[in-house]
Amino acid sequence: MSLLAELMSVDLLNLIALLAVVFIGLPHGAMDGALAIHLGWMNQPLKAAMFLLGYVGLAAVVVGLWVFAPAIGFLTFLAISLFHFGRGDIVPRSKEHQTAEVVMRGGLVLAGISLFHRSEVDGIFEILVGSNTSLVWAFLQVIGAFTILLIPVVIVSKPSDEQGSTMLEVTGLIVLFALAPPLLGFAIYFCCIHSVRHFTHMGTMLKSTIHQFQITRTTVLFSLMTWAVGLLILAYQSTSVGIEPALIQVIFIGLAALTVPHMILVDGIVKHEQSPQ
Repeated sequence: MSLLAELMSVDLLNLIALLAVVFIGLPHGAMDGALAIHLGWMNQPLKAAMFLLGYVGLAAVVVGLWVFAPAIGFLTFLAISLFHFGRGDIVPRSKEHQTAEVVMRGGLVLAGISLFHRSEVDGIFEILVGSNTSLVWAFLQVIGAFTILLIPVVIVSKPSDEQGSTMLEVTGLIVLFALAPPLLGFAIYFCCIHSVRHFTHMGTMLKSTIHQFQITRTTVLFSLMTWAVGLLILAYQSTSVGIEPALIQVIFIGLAALTVPHMILVDGIVKHEQSPQ
């Protein structure tokens, strides 16, 4: 059976969700190439080489960790995703980020999707880490409890003109995660909320130094490279585990691998560059 024919056998909603993450969500990380141009690295051969080798090297380390210690690798991914999603979803970004809001927003995504659909999500976790998922669930239950406690704290601590929009967004996400299948719920959040906010924020910043065409060209180039590598790994992995488990493994392990250097760049280096001296 061809790879295309196998793809057609995947559950339709899961296939739509996974493809949306690949073709809409992942390109928001591909803007890191344009960000490197914005920072002036790509005009200097040594810095350009360090950026590219460092990015690929960090991604390879994450994949290696996941292969040899999948539960630890997955927990690390969840922890950094919680911080990255939480920090990225705070609007406006110009204010000082509060730890409580970062944990609340990130926890709402991770724990909300998982705990509302525990049985189905556990099957996904088994594909990613093996049969023993108890450590992952213990982590998510702790995060879920913190999230429930922090929701009213964060809303009350907001300025009065932000409380209504924050409450509406939190309520909308809870309803989405409760009603939508887990992969679809994650795809809608990742593509329509997190990625859109990232595109908007990065686009505004990058346009101060880079022409729009250069941003688009670099993002498309990095996206094509990522898709090509992912397709090769998918073709190989699907022969041993089947197409749907292979899709889940390639996409989520790939996300983990790319999120680490992406987060260091966006949440570390860029934040430092933008901070007043």
